[in-house]
This record gives sequence, C-alpha cells and structure tokens, in this order.
Amino acid sequence: MSVEIDFHGQLNSLLPVKKRNRQLTVQWKGKRSVKDLVESLCVPHTEVGGIKVNDQQVDFAYILRDNDRVSVFPVCLPGALGVGAVVGDPKFICDVHLWKLARRLRLLGYDTQYDPRWDDAQLADISQKQGLILLTRDRGLLIRRKVERGIYIYDTDPEQQVKELLRRLGLRGSAAPFTRCLLCNGFLEPVDMADQETAKRFKSLVPGEILKWSHDFHFCPSCGKMFWKGTHYDKLMKKIEEYLA
Repeated sequence: MSVEIDFHGQLNSLLPVKKRNRQLTVQWKGKRSVKDLVESLCVPHTEVGGIKVNDQQVDFAYILRDNDRVSVFPVCLPGALGVGAVVGDPKFICDVHLWKLARRLRLLGYDTQYDPRWDDAQLADISQKQGLILLTRDRGLLIRRKVERGIYIYDTDPEQQVKELLRRLGLRGSAAPFTRCLLCNGFLEPVDMADQETAKRFKSLVPGEILKWSHDFHFCPSCGKMFWKGTHYDKLMKKIEEYLA
C-alpha cells in the first residue's frame, strides 16, 4: 500500500524537519486507518481539525486504500474534529512540565489540575474519566488511546503559553481572576475580618502587621491557606490585563 499525505499549517511544526511543508509518500503492508497513519508521523489526533482523502472529508476511522491522497488540517480551522471551541467552563489537566502554565491558568480562574507525581498513564486516565482537556508538550502522551481531549502547547515560554491557549480556545471573555487557589486549585472564599467570630477563627493565619493595613482576605478551604492583596498584587493585575488584552 502506498499513499501521498500532506500536512497543513502549524501541523508541519510537529513533523521532523526534513518532512515539513512537503508531500510525503508512505508505504506499508496490510490494513491501516488514517488515524494510525497520522499518528505514526508523530502528529496527535487531538491536533487534527479535519482530514480529506481524495478531496472528500473523512473521519479517523477511514481505512486507507492504495494510492489515496490524504490532506490533514489543524484543529484551528472551521469544522474542527478536535477540541476546537469549548462550550461552558473548560477544565484542564497539565503534565509535569507545565506547572507554570497551570499556576497562571488558576490565576485566571480556570479549573486546572496538576500533580508532579502523575505519570503519563495516570494523566491519560484522569483526563478521560473526568473529561479534562490534557495540556502537554509531549506528543507521545496525546497519542495515547485514552486521551480524548487534549492540546499540544507549541510555545515554550509560560507567558506565551497562556496567550496561545486563550487565543486558541477563545477564552478571554470567561476568565475569573483571583477565584482559585494557585497552590491547590480550590475555590477561594471571601473572609470578613471585621466580624469578631470570623476574625477569631482566621486571625492565626494572617501576620499581625498585615491586619493593620489589609481588609480584603480570601481563604482556601481545600488547603487552608489565606490570601490577601500584598505587594505583588499590582504585578499580578498587570499580567492578567496582558493575558486578556
């Protein structure tokens, strides 16, 4: 069996340098789906937005025939088969290398799970069972069969990674900054320190000098941490404005 295959747009950056931006000829023996062919070339199915064989739209299950002409398009194009536009509040899970991205997404209020102890098998399993969008720069992880919703993060700079993801999924309008704990992803609850009973309960979590000038506190019931607008607050606000611009 022999087919000709073209990859379009940013999918070329996932290919080995010598195979980019050119028509490839692939040969093999036996039965093969177009999904298996695409992923054998290190392009995860989660990054594919559409496939045409002999100018006809097909899905991943299509069984290739001798002399087929295959065109593969990125997920960002209209009519995407992959993640594409997200309906409702997206929920993410980041691999061990994207902890900086995870913290920034939590800063913006997005449900983002992260644990450095999770290996690839656990990430794929949790992603599938909880319906989370898996974020990674590991193409091999996205090729795992259990991964149904995933996104390959192209940029290596955490600041640019946030912008890349927000732009790709159209999420800028749904951000809710300072509503999640940066440490554990839990929801933050406002704390009224003017109330005597409340102050008695939480006073031990706040340094005495902070109580003299700060009146805006939030508590994370998941990990027991207290947060307030410290000297870093203005810096974080500038970052958030940059992400959402």
